[in-house]
Formats: sequence, C-alpha cells, structure tokens
Amino acid sequence: MLFGIVALSVVGMSWTLVGIVMGSAPRKGIDPGLVQLFGAVCSVLIGAILLFLLPQKHPAVRECLFPCLLYFSGGFLNCIMLLLMSKAMQHGPNGIIWVIIQSAMIFPFLTGIIFFHVEPKPVRITGLLLILTSLVLFGLCKNNEVKGGGWKAVSFLAFLLTGVVLNCSSLPSYFESGQNVPPILRSVCTAAGTLTIAVLVTVFNRKKIPVRANLRSKYLWFFVGSLQFFGLIFAYLLLYPGMDAMAKNGNGSASHPLLISSCIIGFSLYSVFILREKSSVWQYMAMAGCLSGIVMICR
Repeated sequence: MLFGIVALSVVGMSWTLVGIVMGSAPRKGIDPGLVQLFGAVCSVLIGAILLFLLPQKHPAVRECLFPCLLYFSGGFLNCIMLLLMSKAMQHGPNGIIWVIIQSAMIFPFLTGIIFFHVEPKPVRITGLLLILTSLVLFGLCKNNEVKGGGWKAVSFLAFLLTGVVLNCSSLPSYFESGQNVPPILRSVCTAAGTLTIAVLVTVFNRKKIPVRANLRSKYLWFFVGSLQFFGLIFAYLLLYPGMDAMAKNGNGSASHPLLISSCIIGFSLYSVFILREKSSVWQYMAMAGCLSGIVMICR
C-alpha cells in the first residue's frame, strides 16, 4: 500500500509538466494536437522496442485482449476529451471547467465501491468529499471570466468522457488477467489509442494546422521529448505498478484521487515558486484540504 501511495503521488506531481507544456505550446506557435500526435508516436515506438528487447513474461493473447482494449479505448477517448476541454476553455471560465472535468474522479472511486467490494469507510468518503471541496476552491480562486457561450454542454461531455477514461485505465488492475499485462504493453496500448485519434484529427484539420512550420520548430521536439522522457519512465516503473498495488490492497478506487490531487498540488507549487503568482488564503486552504483528503482516502 505504501508503495502505491508514494508511486501514484509522484506520478501525479509529474503530470504538472503536461499542464506547463500544453499552456506553453500555443504561445510558441505549436499546435497542442501535434504534441500529442508525435508524443504518441514516440511512446508506441519506444514501447514496441522495449517489448522486443527486454525478457519478460507475456500473457496469452486471449488473456490480455480485454485489458489491452480497455487501455486502447482510454487513450483514444482521452485525446478526444482533451480536445473538448480545450474547446470549452476557449469560451468559458477555465477554473470552473477544470473543476468540472477533474471531478470525474468520482467515477472510478464509485466503481470500486459498487462493483468490486471496496469498503466505503466513512473516513474514505469524508476524504473524497474533502478533495472535491478543495477542487471547487481551486476553481473559484482562478480567473472565471466567461469569454463566450456554449461551454457548459461541452464541459459536461468532457466530464463524462473523463469518467470513462479513468475507468478504462483502472478496471484492468482489479482482474488477474489485467495485472499480468506488462506495464510497457499497457503504455503502448494507451498510446496507440491516442495516436489513432490524433492522426484522424490532424488529417481532418490539416488545412488549419501549420504542420510544416511546427515540424521545423525546436519547441515541438523539446515539448515532445520532455513529456515522453518523464511520462514513459514513470508509467513503466510507477503508474501501473502503483495502481496494481492499490488494487491488491483493496483500495484501487483511491488511485485516481491520489493522482489528480497530487497533480493539482504540484501545479499550485509551480505557480507559487516558479511563476511567482500571488496566492490567496483560499488557495492555501484548498491545498491543505487536498493533502488531508489524500491521507483520509487511503486509510
């Protein structure tokens, strides 16, 4: 259990880099969709090479087919979700939209309780409510200026997709067949799903995306390289083994609350100490609430 908590907290903190890159890419004239596309290409190629070179036990195709389909679906839908979130944030209050989408972590938590007999201890429920309250506080502390209309329906659809994505990545850890799938293969399947939809979106929008100019930019490759360096190492060594450890100890539903809360705390620390953004008392209270919720939900 301790390994799972530490591993997932570290992975969640590392996801701060995704927010930094996605925020910086448009300012450098780089299309975020291309960052996802080439990142997925790197992930699939590196994963395939490692699967071929490293000696490891591979489960039978029949055994790992369903888990791999879930990981593929998660990567596919996650790319769509990010595009919807980006569209919503162009027309609505970013803070509220972020809170709505991140609140989807309640889906895998409730799935574990309803279908996999995860004990709904009062302390865990209280911890979840505390995390959700903290997320709301973080959203209210951000700039919620509305820049247009029509964002609510898009945000709600992204919220539902996020719930499906989170369940796709967490469900296999509840089954022995899923736990037997090597972490590298899990990452390859997820990246393959992302690559599939990213290629389709790029081809469909090829007239609107300056692909050639982006390919010549050093920033595109810097963003892709930095995300893949940390993302692949942490996915192989920490993310999936951590989720398996949590599920084996009867608390698999706490995996995504841990990841998301750690990610929020990580980005808040980045904003305070790197960007030197001013923070309010409410933001510090929200951070304290997230930390307390993490401890409670893992009891």
